Amino acid sequence: MKLTAIFCFFVLLAACGGTATNSNNGVATDKVAGTLVSASPALPATNQTTVTIDSSDGVKLVGSLYEASRPNSPGLLLLHQWQSDRHSFDEFATRMQAKGFAVLSIDGRGFGESTKKADGSSVTAGRTDADVKGMLGDVGAAFEFLSKQKNVEPSHVGIVGASYGSSLAIIYAADDPKVAAVALLSPGLNYFGNMETRPAVEKYGNRDLFIVASKGDTDSAEAAESFEKIGNPRYGFFILPVGSSHGTEMFKYRDKTDGPPQVEDALESFLTTRLGLAKADIK
Repeated sequence: MKLTAIFCFFVLLAACGGTATNSNNGVATDKVAGTLVSASPALPATNQTTVTIDSSDGVKLVGSLYEASRPNSPGLLLLHQWQSDRHSFDEFATRMQAKGFAVLSIDGRGFGESTKKADGSSVTAGRTDADVKGMLGDVGAAFEFLSKQKNVEPSHVGIVGASYGSSLAIIYAADDPKVAAVALLSPGLNYFGNMETRPAVEKYGNRDLFIVASKGDTDSAEAAESFEKIGNPRYGFFILPVGSSHGTEMFKYRDKTDGPPQVEDALESFLTTRLGLAKADIK
């Protein structure tokens, strides 16, 4: 596999006004001592409310909205992985709200609290073509909901997805030019056999994209390598050199036991530099 482990000094880049780096010009190493440790407890969010969003086919999507306190703030939609729910993003959502983002995390249909339609019928998680179409409709409903929230600048709204949520993020974004940036945690080339992502990445084109994967998570590492071969300089990569942690489990990664949360640091740097915080006058 040609894709090397990328460890970029994102905090320093942000402080210097730089951007998240592409793997072709980053600091690379193949041997980095690493460990998985328990993440610190989530900090209490301010102005966080539970919201309900109507999807196009009647599913009642339940989400957590972390409001922005200043006008013209960027927005961030968070999509969890399979067999999880929106709370897997609680700590990261709180962190990004503190950085000036409006953040919306949703329970995917059939997970968490998103298990009912408007008529009271039950909703279960599925993997058919019809299910995927419904999921993409959910992403669209949530994205539009977030874009219309108070203090959100609609031209500066991005999406972070984990595992199957990453597939939904890039497939949806490929068809919606209003999505300003996307980050993929543990992407796959074709989850469920009906969620091809390589064509979506190619169609997504010259917008900002960031891919995070573990080297030992072979399917996701293969997807990252495939996306790297597209050769777009606006695509950045962050590859954990040890372990096979997947999706939001990568938030536990540290290069040493008392080290910083590297995936969160990398995502924060990418999102803050690519979604125009300077225009929101947030310090």
